Amino acid sequence: MEVKSRSSLKSSSNQYLGNLAKAVEKHPGWRFELVMTNPEDIMYSLKAEGSLQEHEIESQLEVARQLTTQHPESAILYSWSLVEATLRLIAQKEELSLERFDPLYLVKQLAIEGVISKFEYQLLMNALLLRNSIAHAFKTTELTQNSVYELIELTEQLLRTLHTSDEAK
Repeated sequence: MEVKSRSSLKSSSNQYLGNLAKAVEKHPGWRFELVMTNPEDIMYSLKAEGSLQEHEIESQLEVARQLTTQHPESAILYSWSLVEATLRLIAQKEELSLERFDPLYLVKQLAIEGVISKFEYQLLMNALLLRNSIAHAFKTTELTQNSVYELIELTEQLLRTLHTSDEAK
């Protein structure tokens, strides 16, 4: 058994681990197991650094609006990505210490911390269900243009809260 963190794995480690696995295979009843610790640390730090900024989100919301009438499925996916980026900005602004950035965790943490209202939480959870259905190629009869517009409007409202919290301080 070997325990490694993702960040400690280098090409020389890969060669070593490959040789070790081959040596173990030669012994009947033995097996080689690699346990990876903190496998997502790098992924989350990259997500946070590369996230869209407020002005980029605002400009791309118009594209989401244009998609809505002809391609609501694409519009909900695109709008969801913009609301997710907005939620990360809000979490950063509120100085929340988040363990990860997956959408469900992010929405729940913002609700638990009282950063988003119960109504906003419910709207986001409904949108997340639609987004997941479409992203994973399930049919949905619940998607309407209105549901996309609600998500876009919520994103705009959340972006405004970035400024109103500034003014309140």
